[in-house]
Amino acid sequence: MSIAMDSPPAQHESIEEKERKLRLRNRVLNEIISSEESYITQLEMLLNGFVRPVRDKNIIPKHSFSAIFGDIEPLYALNVVLNEELKKSENVGSAFCKIAPYLKLYSTYAHDYELAISSLQGLRKSNKAFEAFVSQQERLPHISRKLEALLIVPIQRVPRYRLLLTELIVHTEEQEEEHAILNAALKQIEAVAHHINEQIREHENMQRMIRIQRSLAQGNPKIISPGRRFIKEGSLRKVSADSESAHNRYFILFNDMLLYCKVRSPSNEIDLKGSLVCSCVFPLRHCKAEAVVGDGLFRVTCRDESLLLCSDTADQGKQWVETINAAIEQLEANFRTLRKESSSRRPIRKRQLHQKDSLMRKFHQKKLTLNDPRVCQPSSFEVEVLRSENTGSHSPRQSPTLKSTCVKSPRLMKLPKWPESCSGSPSFPYSPRKLLALIAPTSPNCSPVHEAPPVFNFYSPPIQTDFTVNTE
Repeated sequence: MSIAMDSPPAQHESIEEKERKLRLRNRVLNEIISSEESYITQLEMLLNGFVRPVRDKNIIPKHSFSAIFGDIEPLYALNVVLNEELKKSENVGSAFCKIAPYLKLYSTYAHDYELAISSLQGLRKSNKAFEAFVSQQERLPHISRKLEALLIVPIQRVPRYRLLLTELIVHTEEQEEEHAILNAALKQIEAVAHHINEQIREHENMQRMIRIQRSLAQGNPKIISPGRRFIKEGSLRKVSADSESAHNRYFILFNDMLLYCKVRSPSNEIDLKGSLVCSCVFPLRHCKAEAVVGDGLFRVTCRDESLLLCSDTADQGKQWVETINAAIEQLEANFRTLRKESSSRRPIRKRQLHQKDSLMRKFHQKKLTLNDPRVCQPSSFEVEVLRSENTGSHSPRQSPTLKSTCVKSPRLMKLPKWPESCSGSPSFPYSPRKLLALIAPTSPNCSPVHEAPPVFNFYSPPIQTDFTVNTE
């Protein structure tokens, strides 16, 4: 009896809930279409009020025009197509599924947005004609918007699509066919948004690395390298060996190394040029971070080097340890995918960063370049002997005996043909330095020493850059 009496109110509530969802769904649909039309109107305002007049008047250089307005017209054309699809399609999800792959064009605009704004601000200060034109257009009644406010509108568009589609899915019944299509469209929009965010994050990461490179005294070490990413930075106190004192130091963590620096700026401002002096570079692959008993204390070990560090709080110390160890694990995982491991390296101290006679530089001071790729065939070929012209670059440890007195600039020397009676490709047992000693004349009037002419496709083993560590 009670069940029969409760059924009509329950059915009534279910009908009201469906009607409410339908109203909300229609409201979201209308907002998607109306917001798209409003967005296109703003793009037209930007095109007709600024982009096309600036291009026609030719009041700024072409490279500046491309940097500021280069992607506006392609975005406008793309969204016009999307707007047409939204109007003629019965399913909003299918319209977004068609256009979503092309929305990655927004990643280019987002990546270049910071450069566009900085170029715009610079031109408005330096180009009076451009500044007068922009100010005049911004005051027009049908615009009444700042140019910077119009340029940021495309940055906000893809996140707006994601919010609207998410809300539309909430108010769509799962039994409906459109629900699955909307989910597929949302996944594509989320992938585009993730791609855009990654592009922005990579750009910001690179900009931060450039600023750090500028802050390093004398530009040492060189941190700008393919595949290198900035992870974390901050001030820590380095506890002395006797544990009686602690000194403020600045640490910068990358995905493959850890920099230990001193701040020499009076105001401790690290973004000033040359404000950081790198004391040591720790190759991250040979590092280990572990917490030590005490608030904010932890130890970083790299082969023979060990640093006892202290942060302001225990949470900061824990975060440093976790971040360093996570970067080490990721680096080890990356190395396991390579065919061979890189040469082992030790921590590099400050004085070693400034040495100009590194092992790699020594190896390349006398470099051979083969002009004939068919070096294994019994035919004549040329060897270009490149000699260093910088006579003052030799350190006391570098022997100058190989330096020829009669050759002071690059030259070409003909080597004899390989004897026809000799078959095959003999191995080359000489090192590059011995080769230079063999083919270099000892006086201006003498000819090169002709031993059995070797084939120059020699194998050079990896150089082990094991440095002697001088602890401070």
